Amino acid sequence: MCERLQEKYYLIKFQVLQEEYFTFWYTDDVDGFLLDMDGALKSFPTKEEAVAFADKKGFLLDADVFLVSSAILRKMNIRDINCHLFLDYWNIFSDVAHSINCPFIGDRRHGIVQHIYEKLFYGCNILVKENEEHYRPKWSRKERRWIARVMKNGFQVLEEGFDVKWHL
Repeated sequence: MCERLQEKYYLIKFQVLQEEYFTFWYTDDVDGFLLDMDGALKSFPTKEEAVAFADKKGFLLDADVFLVSSAILRKMNIRDINCHLFLDYWNIFSDVAHSINCPFIGDRRHGIVQHIYEKLFYGCNILVKENEEHYRPKWSRKERRWIARVMKNGFQVLEEGFDVKWHL
């Protein structure tokens, strides 16, 4: 007899311009976002409403909110790329895209996009032991532009998922 583990849900707050959407990202064998009956991202206008829904459904919920904000698009010319933040956003956009069956340029697994994803991953130094030197990637102007394209496309994927137009 195979015992199925309960999926764990995380509360994600998408803040785009002046709009806020609380959604559920889940992790199990496959990662993704909870969808409504129309195939759009299931969302709530407040954290309280989202938590009440999770309680009612019996979700195993980590209610610490992870914020994904479009304000990052205004900060694209910064000299210091925060690898953790950009990698988290990239992965979340990818999971949204897979959940709603929408193409995302960050899912290209070849060429410069793959190279940038790997630099972000290794720049997080997840695999580095305490006494080892940390990797600090250097970013070319071209790579910075590609990161900006991936982030902008990620917010376009969100537009599809929420079925709205933000004009970012």
